[in-house]
Formats: sequence, C-alpha cells, structure tokens
Amino acid sequence: MSVDSHPGTAEPLAPLAKKRSYREALMMGWPQLITCFWFAFLFFYFGNVHIFYSDIWGHVSYGDWIISNQRLPEYDPFLSLAEGVRCIDAAWLSQIFFAKVNTAFGVRGLSNLFALTVFATHVLFWCAFYLKTGRVGLSTLASFLLVLIASSRIAIIRPEIFGTFCVALLLVIMAWSERYDSVKTGLLSGDAPDGSEKTRQKTPKALLFSLYLGIPLIFLAWANLHGSFVVGLAIIGLQFLGRVLEVGWRTRSLVEICSDKWVRRWLVVTELSVCGALINPYHIDLFINSLTFPRNPNLKDVLEWEPLEFRDAEGILFCFAWVLMLALYRHSRETIRTADVLRVGLLSLATIVGVRMIGWFSVIFVYAMVPHLANVTQSRKRESQKLSEREPQKIPFWAKKSPVITAFCALFLWFGFAFSNIATPLFGGTPRSLDKVYSQGTPRKLTEFLKAHPPQKQVWNPQWWGDWLVWDGPADMNVFMTTNAVHLSPPRVWKDYLGIARASRGWQSVAEKYDVSTFIVHKEKQVKLDEEVRKLKGFQVVYEDDLSLVVSREPELISAAKQAKAKGEATSSASENEVQK
Repeated sequence: MSVDSHPGTAEPLAPLAKKRSYREALMMGWPQLITCFWFAFLFFYFGNVHIFYSDIWGHVSYGDWIISNQRLPEYDPFLSLAEGVRCIDAAWLSQIFFAKVNTAFGVRGLSNLFALTVFATHVLFWCAFYLKTGRVGLSTLASFLLVLIASSRIAIIRPEIFGTFCVALLLVIMAWSERYDSVKTGLLSGDAPDGSEKTRQKTPKALLFSLYLGIPLIFLAWANLHGSFVVGLAIIGLQFLGRVLEVGWRTRSLVEICSDKWVRRWLVVTELSVCGALINPYHIDLFINSLTFPRNPNLKDVLEWEPLEFRDAEGILFCFAWVLMLALYRHSRETIRTADVLRVGLLSLATIVGVRMIGWFSVIFVYAMVPHLANVTQSRKRESQKLSEREPQKIPFWAKKSPVITAFCALFLWFGFAFSNIATPLFGGTPRSLDKVYSQGTPRKLTEFLKAHPPQKQVWNPQWWGDWLVWDGPADMNVFMTTNAVHLSPPRVWKDYLGIARASRGWQSVAEKYDVSTFIVHKEKQVKLDEEVRKLKGFQVVYEDDLSLVVSREPELISAAKQAKAKGEATSSASENEVQK
C-alpha cells in the first residue's frame, strides 16, 4: 500500500520526527559531561586564585597616577632612582582598567575581573579547537593540555591576561577561516585533480568582516593593553608567510602565489593589523620597545626571564610537548601546515631564551597539534562506528547519550557557578574574607606599621614587595625598587640593589652611597641579609613579625619602636598582675 493513497498516515510522521530531533538535540553524552565538569572546575578555580603581592599593585598604582594626572608618565613616578630613564607604558589601558575596578569594587573586584577574563579566554580557546576538529571531547582534551603546559602562568593577575584574551579571539577567527582555506584540501588551482571543476566554498561575509575589521580592532586594543601584541603580529605574519610558502611549493609559480585569494587576504589582514597596533600613544616606539624589551640587561637576573631549565617543571612540560608533537606528526595523516611549524618553532626558541614565553608557546602548540590529535584518534572512532553498524545493539560506552547525562551536565555547570566566590554574594552569602583574597606572604601588617610611622629618607626593600609598599604603604615613601621598575632602573642601580639583597662584600658602603636609612627585609628569602642588618651600627630593629624585619636609624622610628616596646611590656606586666590576683 503506497503512502500516497493514504496521505493522512504520512502527516503524523513529520511532528514525530521533529520531536525526536528536539530530544536528540538535548541528549548529551560523556564528552559533553566531561566538558561541563572541566569548565565548572575552571570557573571555580579561577574564582579562588589569590591576588599575588607583586606587580599587580604596581599596575593599579600606575592606573591611579594616570587618572589623577590625566597623562602618561614620562618616567617611573614611584622610583626616584630611575629618574631620567624614559618610561614607555605598554599596559596603560590595562592599568586604568585595574584602577577603575579597584576603586569601584575593591580587591574582590580585581579578583572577579581576573576570574571572568581568564575563564572567558579559555572558553574562546575551546571554541577555536572545536572549529578545527568538530569534536567536543577532543577540544576539552586540548584545553586541558593548554592549561597543563602553561600551568606556571595562568594564576598570575597582571595585564598579560588581556593579551591572552586577545590572542584567543584571534585564534577563533583564524580557526574559522581554515574551513575555507583550499590549501587544507591540497587544491590550489581552479580544477580538481581528476580534471573536474573544483567546487569552491563561498567565504561568508561575516568571516570577511571579522578578518578585515575584527582582527585590526583586536590589535588596536591589544597594543594599548599589553606589549605582547608583537606576538600576535608574529602569529598573523607567519600565517601569511606560511600560505605563501605552501602555494609556492605546490605550484612553483609566482603568478599563482600573487593570485591566491588567501595570500592576498592574509597580506591585507597583516597590514591592517600593523596599522591598528600603531594607533597608540607611542606609535612606532612601542613596537621597538616591545621587541627590545627582553634584551634589557636587568632582566637576566629576574627568574621568569631566565633561560629555560629542562630540569624544572616548565622544562619538563616543554619537553613533553615536543615529544607529543613528534609522535603526532609520525602517526597523523593530516596536512602539516607551514604556518604552524613556523609559529611553534619561533615560540619554542623564545621559550628556551626566556621561560616566561611558555604561556604563549602552549597556546600556539596546542592550536597547531589539535588537528593531528583528531586525525590520530579518528581511526578508533571509525572502528567503533563500523562496530555499531554491524551490531546496533552494542553502542560504545563513550558514545551513549541520555537525559540523565544532560541533567548532570546542567548540575555541574550550576555547582561551578553557585559555589564560586563570584556568585556567593549574589545568593546572599558572605564574601570571602580579605585574608583569603590576598596571597599568603602579602606584608599587610608591615604596611600598617609603616603608615603609622612613615620613613622620611631612602628605604631599601625587596623588589617583589616594592609595588605593594607603593600601593599600601605611606604616601611618597622613597622605595628602592619595584617589579615594574626593574627594566626602568639604570643597570648600575639594579646591580647595587642585587649586591645589597645578597649581602655581597661591600654592601654596606653601597647602601651608604644611596643614604639608605631604613632596611626592609624578607626574613625567609633573605636570611643572610637578615643576619647582617641586625649588626649595623646606628641601626635598631623597629619592627618585626613572622614575615618581615625593619631596621632603621631614623630617630622617629626608633622612638616609636621604644614606645611600642614599653607599651607592650606594661600590658604584659598588667596581665601578669591580674593573673596573680
């Protein structure tokens, strides 16, 4: 009996099919469950990261100074010893943003800003990986690899988080564009290999809009947020160069290179990106400063700018990444893109020279490897599909979907949000205490003493506390060094700072040269200096706690210390008398 003879029997099938499709769309499997758990965990983790006592406070101080003075600083406004060294403030917009958030929402606002920015960045990375593979579980695995390799860089609150957000946006657009890149299919001419005319996919207008306007706007913002925009320009420039080399190698024709639409597109995008980055207060000087910044002689003594040590955690993860890359290249049948090889090679060299670059290396490495990871794992997926076709009743465990898994996905996402520090006040809960917002080692008690008894002359301090002392210490305190001013200090001043910090031979005469009247010492990290400053003639211990030590020869501080000591002894004596009574 034909369906046409009974049209009434055919009509109910369409609604049933629609209902079935809606139900299937809401059915989630194990890859989606793992992905939801992963992002719930990331949201919870980033919301609990402590604010480190180091350079974030220097950036907030810079932002406040810029807002108050309505101009950018020519020299470091908080370090008199760096006077005369020109300051190119590559992160001025980030600093203003930090200062505005801190003024409006306090230190908890800075913590929430970090959590939301970094979480959104990793969501964008996941989207880029998904655009390249079309597989949920594999994109989540790639996200985990990125976090693993860059684990030493993801929990630091500084303007770099905005640079990472910009590169995530950039990679999403690049991954989107690869769908319409004919080199990926090995077709460069107008005809297919079998002689038939090749079917060309029309590039969506939204993608062209993102390429020609979106990417330049990203670099316009990036160049004013953080100096890492030069890494982004290298990514774009190598995308263009890689395309040129691929077309040239396949065609051996300069005409084909010049006529290839994606060669022209990436050339125009690169030029527009450079023009966008040039719209900054320093113009071309910002480019020169960002490129020459790692060559500053002072940075060779800073831990995160030291060469990669292969026995450290970063070195082990770097070697693991390279072993994984070689294994994937050995077994993958996916086309190895020239631009990926160039980018991974360049950032590998940059990481070996300066360990701080491992964060950027991890991003580009995973972005380049995820298609090969998908190709290697595709064979197992095809085998499982063939098995399910032959034996429909045996569906692989990881391929099963059910409403129960969908419910657990929603539950994980809800728990990740509801139990985070960001959401707690929204539900009437008590915001986490400041002791849990500030990182352990923040010298809050020290700055309370200094604000009550401000030093009047030159102070020597650990450079990693300098930014906090500028931010939370007494106004106009003359600190010796800050983390933000390491590259702005004259080399002689930086060497003298290190000589005092290490209590090297003749350090007392060096301190006398700068007329240091007060020493602030980190008792755990500067044990030798702690012992030496206690022996200085004319100096007395005016403050000490479990973390810090202050010795000074200023009469006001010495008098205050004696009064505090006498008051403490009187209080102790009174307590003993009460106990005896």
